[in-house]
Amino acid sequence: MFPWRFFCACVALIILSGCDVPNAEIKGTVTYEKVPHSSISHGLEYDKSFDAPVRGVEVQLIEDGNIIDTYVTGSNGEFKFIKKMDTFVKIRVRAELSNDTNDDDGNEWQVRVVDNTNQKALYVLETDTFEVKREDMNVDLHAASGWRRGEGYGSTRASAPFHILDKVYDIFVKLDAIGSVQLPALTINWSPNNIPQFGDITVGEIGTSYYQNGQIFLLGAEDVDTDEYDQHVIIHEWGHFFEDSVARSDSIGGPHAGGDYLDMRVAFGEGFGNAWSAMITDQPTYQDSFDQDQATGFSIEIEDNDVINPGWFSEGSVQSLLYDIYDEASDGQDFINLGLEPIVAVLTGQQKNTDAFTSVFSFMTYLKDENPSFVNDFNNLLEAQNITSDVDIWGSNATNDGSLPEALPIYLELNPAEVIRVCTSTSQGADGNKLANHRFIKLNVPSTGSYTLTLTPSRDNDIDGYIFTQGQEIAKNEAAGIEPAVITTELTQGISIADVIGYNAEGTAVAATCFNAEFQMN
Repeated sequence: MFPWRFFCACVALIILSGCDVPNAEIKGTVTYEKVPHSSISHGLEYDKSFDAPVRGVEVQLIEDGNIIDTYVTGSNGEFKFIKKMDTFVKIRVRAELSNDTNDDDGNEWQVRVVDNTNQKALYVLETDTFEVKREDMNVDLHAASGWRRGEGYGSTRASAPFHILDKVYDIFVKLDAIGSVQLPALTINWSPNNIPQFGDITVGEIGTSYYQNGQIFLLGAEDVDTDEYDQHVIIHEWGHFFEDSVARSDSIGGPHAGGDYLDMRVAFGEGFGNAWSAMITDQPTYQDSFDQDQATGFSIEIEDNDVINPGWFSEGSVQSLLYDIYDEASDGQDFINLGLEPIVAVLTGQQKNTDAFTSVFSFMTYLKDENPSFVNDFNNLLEAQNITSDVDIWGSNATNDGSLPEALPIYLELNPAEVIRVCTSTSQGADGNKLANHRFIKLNVPSTGSYTLTLTPSRDNDIDGYIFTQGQEIAKNEAAGIEPAVITTELTQGISIADVIGYNAEGTAVAATCFNAEFQMN
């Protein structure tokens, strides 16, 4: 049932007594081997590994196959049981964090680390069965990395799931300090079989580390790309879970890298994920290891204000801006130290219900509303990233078009009985998530009722259109072909947004196109 069993030798501590006692104390600690990164190569340095406590996990005392007692480890990984002497038991530690407070004002969360290539079996650390003798006992459990110099992973990577879990524990420590956060259950899928190839996730073909629909998948491919010790990667993906579950993300995902001109929804989501990993660790150098022996890697300086291609479409600008708002250091532009709480408040508050798509514009507008005494400082940070400081949620006054005239205005206005001309672009990439691949149209809805949006291409292109209200998709037309895309749906009075993208005539590749958009009340 459980994939791993490990036993660390017990050391009996004899306590002299004048008479027999009916119970003995079993105590110990649970630790895992933590593998750090090189500050030079950014790869893993196994020779500098050290033991770290496994915190906040349930330790089970098992007798005859039954759980007879449990204990949640503290900050040092310690546990303790009182058990009748002359019995036989074993101790099991589950790779699971759970804090169901049954209190509406308390933090609630449940996280499990499982093997997606073994029917989602939960990772555990377990001793052999041992006798509770007539003295108190010390039983320590340790999850080793399995690394052997010159041999690679010569034995089971027991510490991997517990390091992953411990990074999530770091997040909860930070969140506990700022108030109540209640989260749905999260499953983290990690396996040594998880490789950078897309296909069947049940055999490990996950393609990359990512979050989707309440689950995180992490790479474990030895000598290729492993992420179990890449704390920034783990926390970055957890950040996407946070956005999806208790905040809001309109990001459409897709490939991205520093310096890319991105769809603003992607730029904000990925920039937030990077900044979040730095906020939780208080280490603004993002490190990701890979290659032979996991000995090389890359880094991102999250706090760096001198980013490539700065702007509202840059994940580098977003991460620098967010981390500067959070941190204590002053680096020429950053004179703010707001910490985590106001950032979380905006993400789970006003931004969650914004009429606009989530972007640096919506976030900064609401952050200014909630923290008016820092407006001048916020403006300086925005201007340093070539983002207009006179912001509203729509980016109405944006002037940086990323060298693409089609990128501005960010939202085009469309009222009933009007027709406007709209053009998309692939000049900054054609992955479907690059700047101006999508164009956004504000649909002004004067009264609740049935409306039709008609998108007519001016040349042989396929047009896909989507209508959103406060981030929720209301209707769409993804029909293949070069005919007009017609979307008829019920809309509520206020503002909805049309998101439109063009493809080639076959509908197989993103393409630059122009089209007419007509909006009618039925």
